[in-house]
Amino acid sequence: MLVTGEVEQPHVRPWSTVLRVPTDGGDVYFKAALPGLAHDVAVTSVLARLRPQLVLAPLAVEPERRWMLLPDGGERLREVLARDRHPRRWYEILPLYAELQIAAVPAVEELIEAGLPDLRLARLPDLAEQLGTELVMRSPERGRVTALCDELAAFGIPETIQHDDLHDGNVFVRSDGYWIFDWGDSVAAHPFMSLVVSLRSIAHRFELGERDPDIERLRGAYLERWSNYGAPTSLGRAAELAVPLGMLCRAWSWWQLASSLPEPARAEYSEGGLEWFAEFAAAVPAG
Repeated sequence: MLVTGEVEQPHVRPWSTVLRVPTDGGDVYFKAALPGLAHDVAVTSVLARLRPQLVLAPLAVEPERRWMLLPDGGERLREVLARDRHPRRWYEILPLYAELQIAAVPAVEELIEAGLPDLRLARLPDLAEQLGTELVMRSPERGRVTALCDELAAFGIPETIQHDDLHDGNVFVRSDGYWIFDWGDSVAAHPFMSLVVSLRSIAHRFELGERDPDIERLRGAYLERWSNYGAPTSLGRAAELAVPLGMLCRAWSWWQLASSLPEPARAEYSEGGLEWFAEFAAAVPAG
């Protein structure tokens, strides 16, 4: 592969740097992540092996340096939706994502060993207390968090990869399907926690209410892929229970990012963690 043109200025964000490099085989993208997001490289590689038709496979990786080289994925869903303002594509994407999560269940220990943060249900009561202390915020009573986790675990839905930032900016649209990318926020967790960010972002994009029929149908399209683990009513209840815990997961992700940054960026990005934790604390059911 030969570089054939000028490398563009890096796209620098607090959590990563991306360079577009023109080559004789088309544009490629070099990505370097912060230490706290180092698992992005290994997780992307594992998931691309499991579902190459849905996860953009790296051309080359250097996990120790947190580097990877990616092919051009094409147009993002965000740009497509700017022209076609209808959530219909999510009716295809969410079931495909659920299938990826199911396929990744046997690989969850491999993913954790590769650096994927472990936010499975058994760890969340401790995490809530720890995060409340670090954020100097009152955490819900431990017993309430434990009861919530236990009730959700009782449905027997296996824990797996959870993207935790699945929105229209992290999906490429192809002529024959989609690629999901940017696994830097991903964790090992209850799969239904993914719906917190995805459905909220869809509702925001299309100005839909929380219980809009499109949102309800999208939730149902995702949950239908989990039908081996329960009837629709049971899966719907599990999805409701996962919402507060998904908020806790987002609070943790934002705080992890902020903690790795120097001031003043640290103060700026801490706000996301504080806001998500406040939502989590308010959403945990009373004992």
